[in-house]
Amino acid sequence: MQIKKIENEHLDKIFFSLSDKHRRCILSMLVYEDLKVSDIAMKSNLSLASTSKHLRVLHNCGLIIKKKKGRERICQANLNRISEASIWLSSIGLLDLLDIEKLEVFLEEETLILKHN
Repeated sequence: MQIKKIENEHLDKIFFSLSDKHRRCILSMLVYEDLKVSDIAMKSNLSLASTSKHLRVLHNCGLIIKKKKGRERICQANLNRISEASIWLSSIGLLDLLDIEKLEVFLEEETLILKHN
């Protein structure tokens, strides 16, 4: 029972993180390439402060990894954590209904929309 509770709390944090369109946009950018915090802010049209807050939420649930390179912080997607959420969705049959190509198109469109806002 204790393992299930920890597992559920972890999934709650992941899905909470993914509930925000800016964080989904940031994560979709990081799936394709590692980026500096300033580059993420520029590409997502967010202030550095706002970007840092979103990155903190993503980092706290393990969806991204931050590395320090000199004076800069480099962020990268943690694909292991992302796969945990997809494994859970798959285990309840939701990924069977999901078309991966449609998901990729959705993420690309969402990224473009956020860049233009």
